[in-house]
Amino acid sequence: MSFTSGWNRRSFLSSVGAAAGSLFAPKAAFGKSKDKSNDKINMKHGVDGSPIVPITSGLGSTGDIYAELGVKPLINTVGTVTVIGGSVMKPEVMELIRRGNEHFVLIDELEIAAGKFIANLCKSPAGYTGLVTGGAAAAMVVGYAGMMTEDLEPRMKMIPDVADFPRNEVIIQKSHRYNFDHQIRQTGAKLIEVVTREEMIAAINPKTVAIHFTNIQSDNGKVSGPETVEIARAHNIYTFNDASADVPPVSRLWEYPAVGFDMVTFSGGKDICGPQASGILIGKEELIRWSLMNMSPQEDRIGRCCKVGKETIFGLLKALEIFVNQDYDATLRMYDARAQLISDAIKKFGVMAKPREFNPNALGNVTPRYSWQIDPAKLKLTGNDVMQALADTKPVGIGSFGANAAGLRGRNPGEPAGGAPQERRPRTPRPGRPAPDPNSFGFAVWQLKEGEDKVIADRLVEIFSQAPKA
Repeated sequence: MSFTSGWNRRSFLSSVGAAAGSLFAPKAAFGKSKDKSNDKINMKHGVDGSPIVPITSGLGSTGDIYAELGVKPLINTVGTVTVIGGSVMKPEVMELIRRGNEHFVLIDELEIAAGKFIANLCKSPAGYTGLVTGGAAAAMVVGYAGMMTEDLEPRMKMIPDVADFPRNEVIIQKSHRYNFDHQIRQTGAKLIEVVTREEMIAAINPKTVAIHFTNIQSDNGKVSGPETVEIARAHNIYTFNDASADVPPVSRLWEYPAVGFDMVTFSGGKDICGPQASGILIGKEELIRWSLMNMSPQEDRIGRCCKVGKETIFGLLKALEIFVNQDYDATLRMYDARAQLISDAIKKFGVMAKPREFNPNALGNVTPRYSWQIDPAKLKLTGNDVMQALADTKPVGIGSFGANAAGLRGRNPGEPAGGAPQERRPRTPRPGRPAPDPNSFGFAVWQLKEGEDKVIADRLVEIFSQAPKA
C-alpha cells in the first residue's frame, strides 16, 4: 500500500518551526557570545576558531547542507543506531567542540587529563581511569592490543602478528559472539568459544590473556559478569566488558567497573549524546596507559586509525557530564509528552495508544517504546504500511523502515544469483516475546528534537486521512 505525501519543503519548514531551524540552518545554531571577557581573552591571544561566522558562499551557503548534497535527512524514530548517525549533540556539547578547536595541545596530555575527569565523574574504583576513544569498537581494539603488547615497543610494532606473543587467546561465551568480536580478532587475538562455567575454566591456559563479556547478551549466557570476573581473577587474566549500548541507567557507568572488570567500554554517541565517533574506556590505570600507547596520536600502532581529536574529547566530556547529571524522571516525562501529542492527533481515526513499554533494567538501548493500535474495522492498512509511509516522507524522512542496521553488506559468492543479501548475525531470541501484531505500529521518541513530535503527528494525520476505509 502506498501513500502520497502532500508535503513540500516549504510546508515542512512551516510545520516544524524551531526544530527545522536547527536542522536546516546549522550556521545559526549559536548566537554571538555574551561573555565579553572571554571575547577579550580570545582577541588578545589571537585564537583561531573562536568566531562563529556566516557562510556566504559554497557548501553551506544556502542553509540546507543536506539538500546541497542531494541527501534526505531523517527524523530519528529508530534509536541510537550508527547507520543513521547515532544521536544528536546538545548545544552545550557543540560549544565545547568549538572551544576545543581554539588551541593546539599535546593529545596524550589531554587524554590523560580527560581520563581523570571521566573517572571522577563516573565514580570509578581506586586505581581506575578513563580514555576517550574513537567509539566503543575502537576501545576494544586498543584495549585488547594493550593487554597483549603491554608497554613493549617491539610488540606494539608487530601487532596484529601475535603468534609469538606469550598470551594471545581470548575466551568468549558462544552466546556472546556478535558483530563486534571482529574488533577483538583484528588485533590478531584468537577467540576460544565456551558455553558453561566448567568449559570456561578448562579453556584457560598459559596463552589466555582475557575473557570477553558482551553485556547486551548477559541473559543469554550461562556465566554471569561477576562469575566471569571471579574466574579471571583466580587465574590472573583480564576481563573486558563491552557495555556500549547499556546506559541508561546512568548507574551502570560505575556499577560495571565496580564488579571488577578490568576494562569496560561505553559508546559516547548513543544516549550519552556525545560525538558519534567517540567512546569511553574505563579501566585499570596500567591497562589504560597501554591502550593509549596503542592508539593515535602514536604512530606505527594498530590503533593509529582510531584517532580522536581534541574537539571530540571536549565534546564527549561535556556530553557525559550532562548525561550523568540529568534528571531522568524529567526526561521520561518529556518522552511521555511527545507520545501523548501524537496520540491526541490520531485518536480521531480510531488509532489508539497502547500501554507504554519500558523496562529500566533492560539490556541495550534502554528507553520507553510507544505503540498504537489500528482498528481494522475502520482502516484498511497495516502497521508496516504506516512505518513505510513515514519513512517515505519528503523532504525529511521519518525513521528508516526496512534499513539494515548493520549497514552495507557484501555479496556472498556461495549463494546463487539473486539470493538474499547477507544479514547481520541476529541476537538470540528471548522466550516469551510475543509475535508482532500486524495492526499495530510503534517507535521510540528519545532521539526526537524539539518540534519533531508535531511533525510526526501531522504526517500520521495525513497518512490516516488518505488510507482506504475498511
